[in-house]
Amino acid sequence: MTTETRLLDLWSRPPDDLPDPLAAFRAVYTDPVTINGTAWPVADLVERARALHVAFTEHVVAVVDRVEEPGKVAIAFRHTVRHTGVWRTALGELAPTGRTVTGLGIDVLTLDADGRVRAIWVLADELQRILQVQGQP
Repeated sequence: MTTETRLLDLWSRPPDDLPDPLAAFRAVYTDPVTINGTAWPVADLVERARALHVAFTEHVVAVVDRVEEPGKVAIAFRHTVRHTGVWRTALGELAPTGRTVTGLGIDVLTLDADGRVRAIWVLADELQRILQVQGQP
């Protein structure tokens, strides 16, 4: 199974559906993992995944492009979800709306010798998703 497949599978379902969420994330990520230049404990990623699945359901992730070279993978993807729970954002909490929202993301992954993600540069259009949740185009 590719790193990309393991990564997308991990984030596409609630972590508590897994027997051991922390172990599942540590199988894909080093601990800590560097995200946008900052070291993150894997336990914090598990919490982010929980928050994602509290706020959103019906996750569909479509990879729109990918580039790979030894030790690196870049993935551009479209993530479509339904907003069914409270979403905690940098702009405050957003009550559930039931709206379907779609965001485009790009992850540039650096892998260790075992194929685990040791660093990520993440680009996600959160503002566009917030506007969609609020009913704006």
